[in-house]
Amino acid sequence: MKRILFLISSLCLSLNTSAATLLPLSAAQLKQMQVQWGHLQAQQEGLSASYPAEVVLPPTQTRVVTAPQGGLITRLSVSVGDTVKQGQIIGQLSSPDLVALQSNYLQSDTQARLHEQALKRDQELFKDGIIAQRRLQETQSAYETSQALMHERKQTLKLAGMSEGQIQQLAQRRSMQNGMAIVAPISGQIMEQQQQVGARVDMAMPIYTISNPTPLWLMIQVPIAQALQLRPGAAVRLPKHNLTAKVDTVLRQLNKNNQTTQVRATISQGAEQLSVGQMVDVALVEQTASGSYAVPRSAVARQGEQAVIFVQEAKGVAVTPVKVMLEQEQQLTVQADLRGNETIAVQGVAALKGHWLGLGGE
Repeated sequence: MKRILFLISSLCLSLNTSAATLLPLSAAQLKQMQVQWGHLQAQQEGLSASYPAEVVLPPTQTRVVTAPQGGLITRLSVSVGDTVKQGQIIGQLSSPDLVALQSNYLQSDTQARLHEQALKRDQELFKDGIIAQRRLQETQSAYETSQALMHERKQTLKLAGMSEGQIQQLAQRRSMQNGMAIVAPISGQIMEQQQQVGARVDMAMPIYTISNPTPLWLMIQVPIAQALQLRPGAAVRLPKHNLTAKVDTVLRQLNKNNQTTQVRATISQGAEQLSVGQMVDVALVEQTASGSYAVPRSAVARQGEQAVIFVQEAKGVAVTPVKVMLEQEQQLTVQADLRGNETIAVQGVAALKGHWLGLGGE
């Protein structure tokens, strides 16, 4: 007998939650209740539960600016927090070692020119049969050796911080300089300053650390079951910041304590709103089933485990059962048997709920 009563009550509950109840309310009554209306919005995708994520700076976006040669720092034009562009001169270094490098280059350049002239002369003499082939081969070998030495010392000047134009000017004017510019290798923000003006530095000693904070990585802690469903390019959302990131990879390293793994996502647009080391809440974007709709939280009324929305009809208001699929701060994703173009109550829902329950009690 108890089982029969339980089945009957379950059937009644099923009927109550699958069919809409019409409340015959007039426009004047609805105005008195201060009911405001909004349009139902179909939802093609929804968001999962929130997962914690740490904002991380990709290692490829950090550069350490080092002293190209040993010397004395005579000028530093930026400091911590300043933004710089790639190629911008951010300091000046006076280096006696640079003078020696330039002198060596000029000597090798002179030798290369002399050997080039000697090669051209011997090529003409060989054509006329005046010198033997062995003499030409020796001249050719000397020329190639001098060219190799000249290019090696030219490359040394480039490593010391001189540009191609400066080296060409040195070769033409034969005038050496004892100072060199300290140049930003990337665009970004000065994160650290390791030296001060007047400091004597050795070659390769760090002077600045520059980081480019765009894009950033999100290292998301996701349960392994959800992580295995993700693919590169999948979207994730930061609801509180209204930002979107793209999944790069799923790390195959499981945390045995909570059975989660890390998912790495890249965020480019709006990355300036975040800071490295910041902890944020991230939700995965999921495809929703047909008949899913996005509604304001204020539009949903609850009675026990039952959730309903109030749909505007010609003869009143229909109390329509819905199934809540996803809850966010100000928006819910619900499933309901609706056309999708209905007008629903978004304000005054408490008054409608009271009227509905009052009718149910009569």
